[in-house]
Amino acid sequence: MKKISSYIIIISGFMVLLTGCTKNFESINTDPTRSNEENFDPNYLFTAAQRGYANITEHELYELSCMVQVLSSTLNYYGGGDKYTQQLTSYNTRFFTGTGSASGASDGMLGAAQLVEAKSLAEKKDAAYYSNLIQMSDIMFVMIMQRITDIYGDIPYSQAGMAKYGIQYPKYDSQQDIYKDMLQRLDAAISKLDASKPLATGDLLYGGNIAKWEKLGYSLMLRVSMRLVKVDPEMARQYTEKAAGKTFTSINDNAIVKLNNDVYNPFVALQSDLYEVRWSKTFIDYLKNNNDPRLYTLTEKSDTGAVYNKDINRAPFGYTTQNPAPAGYINEVPIGMPNGFDLGGTAAITQSPGYPGPTGTGSNAYPLGNYARPKIAVFGDRKNAVPVPLITYAQTELLLAEAKARGWNVGPASAAEHFKNGITAAMQGLEQINTALAVPVDIIGNYVNNHQLDVSSTENSLKMINSEYWVSCLFDFVESWSNYRRSGYPQLVPVNYHGNITNATIPRRLTYPLTENSLNKANYQDALKRMGGSDLNTNRVWWDKQ
Repeated sequence: MKKISSYIIIISGFMVLLTGCTKNFESINTDPTRSNEENFDPNYLFTAAQRGYANITEHELYELSCMVQVLSSTLNYYGGGDKYTQQLTSYNTRFFTGTGSASGASDGMLGAAQLVEAKSLAEKKDAAYYSNLIQMSDIMFVMIMQRITDIYGDIPYSQAGMAKYGIQYPKYDSQQDIYKDMLQRLDAAISKLDASKPLATGDLLYGGNIAKWEKLGYSLMLRVSMRLVKVDPEMARQYTEKAAGKTFTSINDNAIVKLNNDVYNPFVALQSDLYEVRWSKTFIDYLKNNNDPRLYTLTEKSDTGAVYNKDINRAPFGYTTQNPAPAGYINEVPIGMPNGFDLGGTAAITQSPGYPGPTGTGSNAYPLGNYARPKIAVFGDRKNAVPVPLITYAQTELLLAEAKARGWNVGPASAAEHFKNGITAAMQGLEQINTALAVPVDIIGNYVNNHQLDVSSTENSLKMINSEYWVSCLFDFVESWSNYRRSGYPQLVPVNYHGNITNATIPRRLTYPLTENSLNKANYQDALKRMGGSDLNTNRVWWDKQ
């Protein structure tokens, strides 16, 4: 990796992965800055945790992007998500622990530990002065921990990040208890935000803006509460109604972190893989069947043949409905690649139903050439800071649409109005990622007017709302997967690849890191007892009720 800011190096040096132990635990976990804490700014830790949460990197692609059938790949290391192979166990450590790598990434427990330390240090230095930083740390803590518990189920929560304070073997809290605490913690933290007090100086999201943080807190509360619609509908309703009217009100509220170009992230990680990564047939067919303009905004076709397909500097073709097509475009409808296939063998892509044939001829023929891929200038951009959306106005509006469809008291707007707002915002928000993804205003207007919510039944409404939520979570595959498991939409058809480890079912969770059974065995085993006795991808987390 290229160089990174010095404070990230400092932070990575003294924070430790706090979910297990080592025989040199005491010396390793001694904070070299502890004697100089009064000179260390807790804002640095807060910044690192935000940056790490956004920098979930290529692991999200390998395991989750194909699992939710937004992307498809013939690469072996995408096989866990694309085909439910043993690769599912190869990359799951990152989500749990974080890495503390030179990239500064800390999207797992390490990020949570940074926030615990930021809060502790702020309270020691001057709790009144750092009051807003303390509350914002609690909000970010919930954001990080929700992601981890949604992926795995029961996790260390109440004792997460406490190794420095002598807790070497953190207990695993039940997901039910975690969700209850997250909602209470959010409620308390939001209520204590105070614009009259000093602002946090290390905030990558809003520069410490308290009004924005209040909206973020309630939007996160909405996301957390809606996970519970099947297992605790009363708590879900209570906190959803509490958040209603206080969430994001436009795309200008979107929580976005811009990652420097020297850091891997969910977008630029594709650059190395795009020769064998395509949009999934499921995703493309959904856009196509709804006449969705994003079908042409998000896609491109590699130039003809194997050589050009692997050349990321080779100009691609854009898709267009114009005939004849202008220079640089091709008059074709994008084709998505089905999940569950390889380049050869018994599951060769050439044997898939409706295979469109290769591009190029002879030794230069390329079997994936006719499938649409993500725009490499956008999703492989290493020249500019890449904006990564964390929570968006589009998502909050679609969740409010569902709440209204369920008959909850979330304000005067109808479910159809929230649905329209959500789709509009999802399309408008693409331009915040890159202007190359912009959808013209008039085209957005025409689409939402012709794609109104089906209110003939609650179930029809839920199907449309959550299918659009799937599209709105572009490149936030953890959230897309979580909402799919919660809602059952879109109605994905699992693949049946030889040697899969889930009995040809879409995974319901990721398994714990193998090191947990040796480093924190007793607590790990207790968690497994609550989750069916075995650490399987087919076990459902608490809120994932059939």
